[in-house]
Amino acid sequence: MRVGDARIMEEQYLRMLFHTHILRIIPMSAGAAVATRSSRMLFSFEKHTPLAYSETDVAQVFAHDGKAIANSREFFKWLEARALDEGQSRSLLANYVSGLREDSHDPGADLA
Repeated sequence: MRVGDARIMEEQYLRMLFHTHILRIIPMSAGAAVATRSSRMLFSFEKHTPLAYSETDVAQVFAHDGKAIANSREFFKWLEARALDEGQSRSLLANYVSGLREDSHDPGADLA
């Protein structure tokens, strides 16, 4: 998704490339619905029940019931199955940066 101009996009891509411990890209071919899903986390604790967290533009929800935990685990399995591996993800992001640099000389280019 394009956010800002080519300079801003390049800065964001480079920050992800060089300041991210783990980088996995989910291709758009996995389905556009992925991009519109809410933020989600699953917290696991050694001596306590796991905790699922989800957030939208109108709510933040913490849940520890079995259905919420199972749903979150299935969602993360779904993402894992569709994500590019670490090397593929970094390579794709590096290609995006190269494309921005090449297109920056063409004022009419649709970048990103």
